[in-house]
Amino acid sequence: MRNPGRGDHSSRPSSRWPPGRRRGMIKLALLIAAGILTVSIVLRLSAPYLVSSAVVRSAIASSIAAWVGHEVTIDDVADIGFWPQPEITLTGIKVTRVTDGETETLGQVDRLSARFGLISALAGRPDFSAFRLERPRIQVWRGVDGGLDWSDQGVLSDAVRAAVAAKSGGQTNIAADKAEIGTVDIIDGEVTLTDVASGASFIASGVNANIDWPGLAAPLSGQGTFRLGDTPVSVRLQTPTPLVLIGGAASRVDASATIAESSAEVRGTVSLREASAENTDINLRISDVPKTAAALGLRLAGTERWRTAAIKARVTHAEDEWRFENLAFEINGSRGDGILALRNRPGDRPLLSSTLAIDHLQLDDLLQALSINVGDRANVRLPGLTRWVDIDLRLSAATAAFGVFPMTDLGASLIGRGDALNLVVADTRFLGGTIAARLSGTGEGFDKGADVAVNMTRVDLGGLMSRLSLDGGPSLKGTGSVGFNAKLVGTGWQRNIEGMSGRLTIASDNGVISGFSANGLRRLAADRAYFQLSATGNDGFDYRTLDIAVSFSEGSAEVERAAIIGEREKLDLSGIVPYSRQALALTGALSVASNGDQTQSPLSFFIGGAWSDPVISPIPARSAPGQ
Repeated sequence: MRNPGRGDHSSRPSSRWPPGRRRGMIKLALLIAAGILTVSIVLRLSAPYLVSSAVVRSAIASSIAAWVGHEVTIDDVADIGFWPQPEITLTGIKVTRVTDGETETLGQVDRLSARFGLISALAGRPDFSAFRLERPRIQVWRGVDGGLDWSDQGVLSDAVRAAVAAKSGGQTNIAADKAEIGTVDIIDGEVTLTDVASGASFIASGVNANIDWPGLAAPLSGQGTFRLGDTPVSVRLQTPTPLVLIGGAASRVDASATIAESSAEVRGTVSLREASAENTDINLRISDVPKTAAALGLRLAGTERWRTAAIKARVTHAEDEWRFENLAFEINGSRGDGILALRNRPGDRPLLSSTLAIDHLQLDDLLQALSINVGDRANVRLPGLTRWVDIDLRLSAATAAFGVFPMTDLGASLIGRGDALNLVVADTRFLGGTIAARLSGTGEGFDKGADVAVNMTRVDLGGLMSRLSLDGGPSLKGTGSVGFNAKLVGTGWQRNIEGMSGRLTIASDNGVISGFSANGLRRLAADRAYFQLSATGNDGFDYRTLDIAVSFSEGSAEVERAAIIGEREKLDLSGIVPYSRQALALTGALSVASNGDQTQSPLSFFIGGAWSDPVISPIPARSAPGQ
């Protein structure tokens, strides 16, 4: 019995070639390789005699003309070589077209180099690749429809139209899909983009770029640098559908750019025609806002104090609304997040709506961004958001400020429709108490008037007075409530303070009027006809209740009532305060309170002059009848 797995295998064929046959195959391979190498060398040595430079020149001119659909002229063939790769260098390439009977130059290239296929050149139809353009100067127009107008009825133009049509469900251009390009290097170029609708032109100079585009139907990738004015710019782009992108239709892109002190990244679907993005992640960071704004020639009201800014969001599009989801931003180190939407409304202005949570909000910058120059910081009004869109914003901030006034836990809403705007600040922590405010007005920068209502509850009156920066004069210290209602006429309340009218009320329990001494007033009034307030001393006037109501208009305030009741004495004031001139014209009465010294006589006086240190003149008591 034969043991399974063992036995005589001599009859099986060998798994290896015999030595003689193996040597024969190696020799054949070497002969083939040597033959190919010999043919290649012979072709390259004989190519100058077999390939006509005139044929190559004519072929590349025809190729460029076929691509752009316009007339192409070439001054000279500077060089044609065949080692290590067949390559031709041309000079003085010009692309022109006739518009309204006049010849218009679309592009010029000082030197153009391109590789070509040797076999195809021998057949009289050379194929070109690996283009190098030195000092090209190209003119591009952006039409009123947003499309780019440069090519005409050439291969590129036909391919773009076919790609856009295919994206919309039409038929693609199969011939154009097979066109090959290769790599394109641009050296020291210049591109001028002219927007037909606005007439504005943008010039990119010093363009240096490397583009890898194997064929019209293939993806494109590239990077480059150029200058806008004196500002350096670098860009990187990748797209699987470059023809669709050139045609202005929505196309997938992965792009980044740096300009001045800012960087931007875009990944998603964008449209050059609509200047829009959808299902796209954007990431913008500006490390020097003033420098970047100056470089781009952009100025927007409300950004004057910005130093750094950044924004990240995912842009989506549904029907007529663009949404910025997962929105995160940072301004001067203050972070925020939320959601923002821009809705297009046919026949009306777009509506910008958002719900945002912010670390810190500068309210006067927000108002400045809406062209409300409350502080008159700009001599020339900058364009504001409300010039282009309606707004409906919901804001919350851990901290906030209006000028020098700090706030915490702020909640606010801002609604703008047409030329009307309404800002509401809900109960917000302010100077130890709360503040609520409402600002509503019409016109650009409220030039048609505005109404302001502010209510402060249980706030630190001393802190309020010190932040108002009233120079000299008596000052309140204590806790109280303040109501302020005013109507503004014209823009900027500092410049138009005399046009403001309204009412001010102050109510307080248990405080002090610093800079006023009742004892000093009585002492000096006993033997002097007049004296300055500062001469009475700095004892202060402690009060248990304070109730003041003032109406104002045309730069002057009328004191309707001012009753300040202390432990032993009561002070009453009436008269006018010409605040536009920082002056006083009041009559006062100092009398004994209910639990004071009833033997003291009432004292009447007049107080007038500059409110920093007014003059007091006692009013003599009237004699009783018969005396």
